[in-house]
Amino acid sequence: MQRTTISLSILLLATAPAVTLAGTHSHDMNRAEMHASARSHSGQGVVNKVDLQSNKVNLTHGPIPSLGWPGMTMGFKVKDTAVLQGIKPGQRVTFEVVNEGPKQYFLTRITPQK
Repeated sequence: MQRTTISLSILLLATAPAVTLAGTHSHDMNRAEMHASARSHSGQGVVNKVDLQSNKVNLTHGPIPSLGWPGMTMGFKVKDTAVLQGIKPGQRVTFEVVNEGPKQYFLTRITPQK
């Protein structure tokens, strides 16, 4: 019985720092994720489709390192359709995107490249 108690005590003491570090790491990750979601991220790509009725644009873009994204084709929503005025399929563009929650990315600026 005493041997089991000693072994359990040693095990608890040995793992306590790991539990504390894991909690700290998780807290730091949440702070980092919140910081990343609050800022805008820049990208470059080509417009595939503009849908003013549903406030969406579909782009094929290159990598966006600040989001950890590889190049891909995807749709983005805009909150204000004015952002999409004058944007046409086939145009090469630069753009800004913000993350406002899990899988909630919004285009805040899009500009044709010259």
